[in-house]
This record gives sequence, C-alpha cells and structure tokens, in this order.
Amino acid sequence: YTQDQEAEAGRFLRDNIKQFKPLHNISHNNFIETKKRFTAISTVSNVMQCKYIGNILKEISEDLEFDKQTAIILTDESLLVPLLHSLPEKVAQKVNVTMGYPLRQTTAYSFLERLIELQKNCRHSADTTTFYHTDTEGILSHPYIASIIGEAAKNYHDEIIKQRKIRVSSDFFKDSELLSIIFSSTDSWRDLSEYLLKVIREICYNSEYKELLDTTQRAYLGLLIENTTTTANCVAKCDIELTTSTFTSLLRRHLQTIRIPYSGEPEEGLQIMGVLETRALDFDNIIITDFNDDIYPGHARNNSFIPYSLRRGFDLPTIERQDAI
Repeated sequence: YTQDQEAEAGRFLRDNIKQFKPLHNISHNNFIETKKRFTAISTVSNVMQCKYIGNILKEISEDLEFDKQTAIILTDESLLVPLLHSLPEKVAQKVNVTMGYPLRQTTAYSFLERLIELQKNCRHSADTTTFYHTDTEGILSHPYIASIIGEAAKNYHDEIIKQRKIRVSSDFFKDSELLSIIFSSTDSWRDLSEYLLKVIREICYNSEYKELLDTTQRAYLGLLIENTTTTANCVAKCDIELTTSTFTSLLRRHLQTIRIPYSGEPEEGLQIMGVLETRALDFDNIIITDFNDDIYPGHARNNSFIPYSLRRGFDLPTIERQDAI
C-alpha cells in the first residue's frame, strides 16, 4: 500500500519515504505476506460486544493466560468500563490499560451535574428554601446516595411521590446529616463552588461514608475536588464578577476535557488501549470493538467556511487525511 497512490493507509509512509530516503531497501509487504485470519462478528448492542469478548479470549487461550501479544482496541473509549466489568475474573486481575477515560462518563460527574441542577432550580421564600421534585428524586436515586443512605433514601423518595410534592422543602431532610448538607441553597458562584466541594468532600472523606464506596469511585471524586478547586481559583484570580450560570458553564467545559489516566504493567497481561496508543506496536491477536465506518475511522467535523474543492486544491486537511490517519 506504499506504492499504490489510491491507498489512504500508505499516505504518510509515502510522504516520509520522500522526505527521508531509506539507506537500505526496506520491505513494506508484511501486511500481505504474513498470514492473517480475520473474523467479523455482528452484535446487537455495545454491551453484547463487551460480553462476547470473553468468548473470543477463550478461543485464543483456553486457560485465559495472556502475555503482551494480545490486545483489545477500543475505537469508542466509553466502552472501557463496560468492558472491564465484562471480562472473565481471571483476566480482569491482569490487564494493562493504556488509555485515558473521560471523567464526564463517570458516576461521579453525573452526581456533580445533579447537584448543579438542584441548585439551578431551587427557590427561596421568606422562611424556607424549596427544591424541584425531579431534581430531588434524581439525587435520592443516584447510586452514591443509594449506597450511602440506603433504605432512608428510598423512604424519602417514596414519601415525595406519595404526597405528590411539586417542590420539596429543605426542612424535609432535617433528620439526615448528609441530605441536610446537600439540600442547602447557594446565592453566588463562590457559594456554589464551596457547596459542591463541601458535598463531595463529605462523601469522599467522611469515615462513615467512604468505606461504602470503592477505591475507583473515591478516585473519581478526588479528581472532581481537585479540578473544581482549580477552576474556582482561576476565576477568583481574574477578579471578574460572574453569574452562577457562567461559572457552571466554565466548570462543565473544564471537567469535560479531563481524562482519567490508567496505569498497569505493559510487559504482561491482556493489553487494552485506544487506537492512537497502537501506533508502532505489533500484536499476534487483536480484538477491535465498534469497527464501523461511522466510528472508525469516523468523519471529523469540518468547522470551516473553506469549501472542499479549495481545501483539496491548496493541500489543506480533508476527509481523506482523516481516513489516512
């Protein structure tokens, strides 16, 4: 594919060979000459993909022992957590994940979003603060609250439905220390920042609660604390008075760019990585998920007013370049 000008995969190799002429004759026919076996498997959903990977691993190694020659390539990074939960227990104990996972895909981020929405729709009156029932029910049914408070959270939830409350008073939760902290109001972006940090720290570091969450969940909450504090400090340094909605928009922007780094032992175990991490690596067995045109290679958005013909004529990036990558 380096000789064929129509083969996108050889585009950058051809450019490199022109710019940096090899001193010796290098074979580029390994893709054709090395015998390979391809198997295409269709599944009904992403979850089924992850579940079926266990069957493929058993075909590769009956005893489920893997060295660094077997890799699972995730074209969609959001499949990482479902995959880790779907792997056979013996394999899951020895995996090397060499890719980042978006913080926005975690339960911790969804909890932060619930807190922001709760404050956004709260209302103040002369003697009390009330919260919209949908936001309240969302907090009570969230996995963190359900695992920490348990039956009490369900009882509060059922009582709200039974009484058909549209707005729920903060006094409704006075018997629960954690819920009293959550169902309190804020007036400014500074108050909101302190409120978010106070709630997350209470869940993450309170000795009574933290044992009910696993290490991974506490690590996610720790990242939220760190990055929320960073955002609030940066905004404070600017000495500009922001509205609460502007601050939450900035906070969301920042948190959605954060990726959780995973680490492992690259010399042993099953290798799990994204497409970019596979460059210059070679494996005997690879399993690629979501191998569909719209996901891999996918089509990058062209946010430009320059039409395709001019982009092609002046050698600007086009869709073919994305395919070549």
